[in-house]
Amino acid sequence: MKLGQLTLCQCRPRLRTRVLATSIGIILLFSIALAALINKLYQQNSMAAYSRDLASQIPMVMAQLSKDGLIRADQLTAWIQSLDPSSSDYMSVLCTPDNHTLWTSRDVQAFNIDDICTHIPNEAKKPQYLSIAGFNVVAQRLSSEKQPGDSENRLFVLRNVDKQKQQLADLEAETWFYISLLFVSASALVVAACHWSFSPLRRLARELIAITESRQQTLDNDYPDELQDVTQALNRMITQREKQKSRYRHAMDDLAHSLKTRLSATNALLDDNHLSREQLNKRILEQVSQMDDMVQYQLKRALVGQCGLKREDSPLTAPIDSLTGMLDKAYRDKPVKVVRAFDESASLPVHRSDLMELLGNLLENAYRFCLETVQIRLDDHGEVWQLAIEDDGPGVPEQYRESIFQRGVRADQLNPGTGIGLAVCDEIIASYDGNIHASDSPLQGAAFVLTIPKR
Repeated sequence: MKLGQLTLCQCRPRLRTRVLATSIGIILLFSIALAALINKLYQQNSMAAYSRDLASQIPMVMAQLSKDGLIRADQLTAWIQSLDPSSSDYMSVLCTPDNHTLWTSRDVQAFNIDDICTHIPNEAKKPQYLSIAGFNVVAQRLSSEKQPGDSENRLFVLRNVDKQKQQLADLEAETWFYISLLFVSASALVVAACHWSFSPLRRLARELIAITESRQQTLDNDYPDELQDVTQALNRMITQREKQKSRYRHAMDDLAHSLKTRLSATNALLDDNHLSREQLNKRILEQVSQMDDMVQYQLKRALVGQCGLKREDSPLTAPIDSLTGMLDKAYRDKPVKVVRAFDESASLPVHRSDLMELLGNLLENAYRFCLETVQIRLDDHGEVWQLAIEDDGPGVPEQYRESIFQRGVRADQLNPGTGIGLAVCDEIIASYDGNIHASDSPLQGAAFVLTIPKR
């Protein structure tokens, strides 16, 4: 049993594992995708920056070639004159120290911008983005070592960035598209993960509905560890509720069974023409009082169970007198001799209501099946009392001597009955750690023997 429970515990999925596994998986996928996107953007920016650096080094390369005699000055002049400045997006501006424009390339002049130098920072050693009336450029000052007597004028190189802006806009749109796609995908995965991770809770709700509709008795045991305490508590509550329902149902059955004999006795009293009205009223009030006590007793058993009744020493003679008087009326057509083989002052450690229920069921059976004699015997066996109700009737067949203490089982199928009385006796005596069994009577009939611990 323990090995099976251990195997079940090892195989049972944990709710925490579900959530962690799915969350980590989603984060991993999202990180990989985002890393790929960032890597792509970085490669594009890196290549662009590298290309710009190469372009800025072209004058240095030409100077190195001229210095080493690999290219003549006239060839350099011819090469420069062969270039078409209008085909390039590079422009030049020469500014005075007080930000007046001395000279601009023709491309700058085409934009008709007055005093462009006022819009360019004095240093601009790093590329500066400028947007002047739709003229979008990046400006950078060409650095040079200042010599004595040199002019303070500043030369700036401008580059049109309209194409780059469009590329950046396209790149931004593409980036947002992929980020949105990743977000939607991640959201869908999170929703799917939540649906899978919390599926045990939905199954728990379905099983609870099935239990309320009587299609299932208890919750299954194969829930994740985090829900085990909840499901076990719910199962205990369900079991307790079923036990309470069973107690109420049994209490109602027991009440009906107990009232049946008293109602028969009441009918017998009403049919007795020898009683005066005063005597009849007194006897009927006694029966009504007993029935009221029986109702209260059964309700208490239904609420708190059999163990809720307090143990106390109850005299044996008083309930026997009351019950035999009632049964004599109910079975007035069959004179029954009751033999009392016990001390009149004897008492038993049983609640008086329980004792009344025990004796009522056993004596009613004895009256029904006896020929003419019923014997009540009480023996002291040291630590226990042994109470026997015996009769001279047909007895109980061997094959029924155990099963007759189950609810609904009867040894006598010819006469009407419910099969409840002996089951009630068994439940009551078991609550006192005692037992009851059927055997043969010295009177050649049945004997029902109760063994009751003294304390």
